[in-house]
Amino acid sequence: MRNLVTLNRGKLSPRPTFNDPADEIEFQLLDSSFDTLTDSVTCVLGALSVGQLEVQQFMKNGQLNVLASFTLETFDDKLVTFMHFADTNQLVFVFEQGDIILAVYDGVNFDATQTVVEIVGTIDNGIEAAEWSYDEETLALVTSDRNVVLLNKLFEPVSEYHLNVDDLKKSKHVTVGWGKKETQFRGKGTRAMERDALASLKASGLVGSELRDPTMPYMVDTGDVTSMDTREINISWRGDCEYFAISTIESLPDQDEEGKFINRRAIRVFNREGQLDSASEPVTGMEQHLGWKPQGSQIASIQRKTTAGEDNSLDLIFFERNGLRHYEFDTRLPIDEEIKSVCWNNSSEILTIVLKNFIQLWTTKNYHWYLKQNIYSHNIQYAKWHPEKEFTLMYGNDGCINVVDFAYKTAQGPTLEPFDNGTSLVIDGCTVNITPLAIAHVPPPVYFRYFEAPDNVIDVSTGLSNEIFAAITNNELVIATVKSFSDLKNGGHPKVETILPKSDFASEADTLRQIAFINDTTIGILLDSESLSRVVLIDIQDIYQPAVTIVVETYGKVVLLKSTFDYNHLAYQTSDGTVVQLDAEGQANQITRFPELVRDFRVKRIHTSANAEDLDKQWSSDSSTLVAFGITANGKLFANETKLTSAVTSLEITSELLLFTTAQHYLQFVHLNMNAFEHLPVVEANVEDERVRAIERGSVLVSVIPSQASVVLQAPRGNLETIHPRIMVLTEVRKNILEKHYRSAFVLCRTHRISLDILHDYAPELFMSNLEHFIEEIHSVDYLNLFISCLADDDVTKTKYKDTLSLANTGSFEKEAPPLTEMQEYIKKKFHDSVTTKVNKICDAILEILLSREDYQKKYMQSIITAYASQRPQKLEAAVLLISSLEDISDKDACITYLCFLQDVNLVYKVALSSYDVKIALLVAQKSQMDPREYLPFLQSLQDSELLRRKFTIDDYLKNYDKALTHLTELEKDREEVSDEFINYVETHELYKDGLKLYRNDSAKQNAVYRLFAKHLSSKQEYNEAGIIYEMLGQFKEAMGMYVLGMKWREAMSIAVQRYPNEVNTLADELVTSLSFEHRYVDAAEVQLEFKKDLKSAMELYCKAYRYDAACLVANIGKRPELIPTVVDQGLGEGFGTVAELLADCKGQINSQLRRLRDLRTKKDEDPYSFYGLETEQADDVSIAPSETSTKESFFTRYTGKTGGTAKTGASRRTAKNKRREERKRARGKKGTIYEEEYLVQSIGRLIDRLVQTRTDALRLIDGLCRRDMREQAYQIQKNYVEIVELLKTNVEEIYSISEKDRERVDENGEVYHVPEIPVPVIEDFPKNKVIDF
Repeated sequence: MRNLVTLNRGKLSPRPTFNDPADEIEFQLLDSSFDTLTDSVTCVLGALSVGQLEVQQFMKNGQLNVLASFTLETFDDKLVTFMHFADTNQLVFVFEQGDIILAVYDGVNFDATQTVVEIVGTIDNGIEAAEWSYDEETLALVTSDRNVVLLNKLFEPVSEYHLNVDDLKKSKHVTVGWGKKETQFRGKGTRAMERDALASLKASGLVGSELRDPTMPYMVDTGDVTSMDTREINISWRGDCEYFAISTIESLPDQDEEGKFINRRAIRVFNREGQLDSASEPVTGMEQHLGWKPQGSQIASIQRKTTAGEDNSLDLIFFERNGLRHYEFDTRLPIDEEIKSVCWNNSSEILTIVLKNFIQLWTTKNYHWYLKQNIYSHNIQYAKWHPEKEFTLMYGNDGCINVVDFAYKTAQGPTLEPFDNGTSLVIDGCTVNITPLAIAHVPPPVYFRYFEAPDNVIDVSTGLSNEIFAAITNNELVIATVKSFSDLKNGGHPKVETILPKSDFASEADTLRQIAFINDTTIGILLDSESLSRVVLIDIQDIYQPAVTIVVETYGKVVLLKSTFDYNHLAYQTSDGTVVQLDAEGQANQITRFPELVRDFRVKRIHTSANAEDLDKQWSSDSSTLVAFGITANGKLFANETKLTSAVTSLEITSELLLFTTAQHYLQFVHLNMNAFEHLPVVEANVEDERVRAIERGSVLVSVIPSQASVVLQAPRGNLETIHPRIMVLTEVRKNILEKHYRSAFVLCRTHRISLDILHDYAPELFMSNLEHFIEEIHSVDYLNLFISCLADDDVTKTKYKDTLSLANTGSFEKEAPPLTEMQEYIKKKFHDSVTTKVNKICDAILEILLSREDYQKKYMQSIITAYASQRPQKLEAAVLLISSLEDISDKDACITYLCFLQDVNLVYKVALSSYDVKIALLVAQKSQMDPREYLPFLQSLQDSELLRRKFTIDDYLKNYDKALTHLTELEKDREEVSDEFINYVETHELYKDGLKLYRNDSAKQNAVYRLFAKHLSSKQEYNEAGIIYEMLGQFKEAMGMYVLGMKWREAMSIAVQRYPNEVNTLADELVTSLSFEHRYVDAAEVQLEFKKDLKSAMELYCKAYRYDAACLVANIGKRPELIPTVVDQGLGEGFGTVAELLADCKGQINSQLRRLRDLRTKKDEDPYSFYGLETEQADDVSIAPSETSTKESFFTRYTGKTGGTAKTGASRRTAKNKRREERKRARGKKGTIYEEEYLVQSIGRLIDRLVQTRTDALRLIDGLCRRDMREQAYQIQKNYVEIVELLKTNVEEIYSISEKDRERVDENGEVYHVPEIPVPVIEDFPKNKVIDF
């Protein structure tokens, strides 16, 4: 959908500097080339008749350098090829008589007299053709004796191959069952069959074209050359320099007539080593032209069809590398037109056909070739494309060098509403194809409408109304119109109304270049002369009599001419980057000057007034600014002098947005609500911002249609794609919401799959205050149901539909929010408030309105049900009750059907049952998949039951056991005792608390429930509560048993002393045994002392509890001091042994585990791979550098077998069993495993806990030892304890220093996380006893 326009033209007229005018030697332009190193042009001038040669270099700043000037040893020679190696200051000339000359010039002073010229090689028999490879490393030659010679850059032979007729048998062309039959190779037998068939047709009496058998080809190609073939040999290299092709003429025996020979043009393909790869099939009329597509496998040539009668044509044909025909198209040239050469630009997008007086430029999309430009000149000698600049062409003619810069231009209509019809104008030779994309999404090469110009079109444009079209050719202005856009839409083609000759508005020396409109009344045409440009303004208010208004002198070179965004002015860019606005009267106003020359630009006045209602202020200079947006050839995007971003491939503007595509395959948007632009942020991965949208690779903008919120893109292969960017759709939605056009906003959201929550979230107060208006405007019940059912609690204007209008363009783009973790989901649900949530708030408000009027209730019954069902939690009970209140059975059935559609029918069935309305439940059951043999008997039994029994049965079926128990209580309210059914039901469903609550006012029945409850508590080993209940009910024996089991010795002994004195001793013995088993020695000692009066046993129990002070007190109170040496001292000895052994074990464990930790960490630091058991041999040729697809593992995640890259794929999915196995390994901490370090740290943590628990006992032991004059033992205990504490305090930081990398893990989703860091414990000092602190 893009055309080619000429940006700039330059002309060089080289003249020899060393030529004496008196000699009258005529120098001619022989060749020229681009120098990419210095961005200059090098040309070769020569008078070969006398052997004079001169090489000149034209610099970009106008400087002329003479690189060489010398005389050849041969006369009347011909320059075959010329190459300039600027990096080595070398010039290489290859001449037809066989000499290869190297000239090395002075690259500093450019003194031609210092140039060293030498013949580096000579081919005795002469050279027919020569061509350097694109990488300038290999020279391919074809000698006069038909040898193909390859030389390297040092002119050393690489290979030599003799061309032979048998080479044409190299490729075996066979049919593969597809493709055109005409392009398949046919052997001698096939051709004989075709001749027999033709003879048979002639014998039948048919004449002329009737003789043709439709099942056979019209003719069989023999490969004959035409009379216009120059019989030259041509060479063409592929872009990657791996292959080159040679076109030659071969003399072959005619297989149809013995003794006759035919001349056949053939193409041979050789690889870089000079080995023959393939040969072409015979093509009659193929000529010497050859051009290999730099970035592809197609080889272009020319076929002149002169024997096809009415089908005669001059075609451009393509071959594949294997020599088979691939495709062709008609060049639309006369059959006798002389073609000089065929070549491609470096990007392979433009195919160039060079003729004597003009050059054709062709491009292709969707397998159709478009003639985009004709460059007219005289006596063109050659044409070459710049090797790096894809749109720069050089050609030589009449001793001059012409350099032309081109650019792609999308000729389209306005993007200003309401004229934004997406009109696209495509040039194809004399035809202008017109497609209004807003009404006809027609992919190229198909088009909607067209009109024909008298000659090949150079540029085309359309007016503001899309009803007037203007095109320029080489010699005229063509104006075509339609009566109205509706006529164009209904089938009318534009009609050419006026053809204005060039002589009416320009001189003969002027060149027509570009065209643009001001509204529908004025046409601006850009004219070029030798060094200046002019803009002609032509008034076309009378379409049949256009008149020149004014000719505007620009006093410089104009590069681009455009209409401004509003079509009220023209804008042009000069060669220095200045952008000037031009009105219909010819008044010029400079807008800006781009830092670099741009190849495409747009101009728009941007308004930034804060008060939108003040129109005068809006149009003042303070509130509006003219801004020009332009793209340079290397992709830089400028807003006036400010660079916005780079790597831009196309741009367009609307009244509110700047749109551009990037080389990273994004379509980006910039709000035009400010006149101060800054550099835009970089688009990172996972961006979720309405200003950024991913597009197909290589797509560019074709048109923008704001009224439809659509953008049309074209992919590299040519197909069109219409998208509706979120930012454009949301802009329209927001406008409609603020204007209360809710139905329009709803339809847009529904069409483009935008969450309907935005209707509320964008302006919640406006929505709630106009809710009834919203319902009335939506009108459709289905639409309202859809809105209610799609509601969510999230505010979409703060998440995926965040409005970016108020955000700075320089702020970073919003990134996609990570999914909520399980914990976050849990917390969100836990703190969910159903009263204040958005969904419930809207549903309640809608219900309030719809239930307030009978007509609403009748019309919007489904919406009411939807509102009940969409709340969280759902209010299905209210919906079912509302349905059951309906009188019409058909309405009931319809509403039940709808409710079952909204919710799970089984859930609705249970809710219907909970309403105790059997008929409603039956209606729901009939909508379900349940078996009638199951639910009909059940519902029938419910129908036959009395009301309370029915309610009990339903609630029991629904597992509402508490409600069922209530109904059962009401059924038995007249009974004096609880029934067995009640008791069984309470026990079965453990409804003890509910039963107690129901019989709060009936103590007898409540006591019966208490008995059940006490039994239940006993079975649950909750003995204390069970004992209290039994004691409360007066069942003291059972209560005493429960207290004993619960080891509540005071309560048990209290009952025994009061009620059962004979069992006191037995009960005391039982309690002492159980308490001692539970290490409750103090309680056991009190029982022995109070109830058994056994002082010695009590003292022994106190000593086991390290309560030596209590043991001594008991002995003295009981007048038994003699027991102190025997019992207390013995207890001190046992306590000393226990604590001393514990401290010794702790000290040994700390020392050994600390040493092991140090060994492990040293080994890990020295050789981490060996430490983690991953030491493997690495092959030398395997790269270990990370790539985009590689995943980086930490050492602690290596052993899991899962990384961030593999966890999501399920390649190593751990089951629950594997998790438990890993936990057991970690708990064991087996020596030599990855878990050992973590196990050792946790083991020392457990040791510290044991020391803390032992501290109180140690202190009591030390006090007791001192009181009994066992000083040495007390000193030993205190000393050991203090040493251990100091040892821990010294090394605790080292022990707990686990690095962050070692705490890395990978979860099931492939996300890296860190296990919690083990906190460093606080080691408190051991309180020293001053008695032995020495």
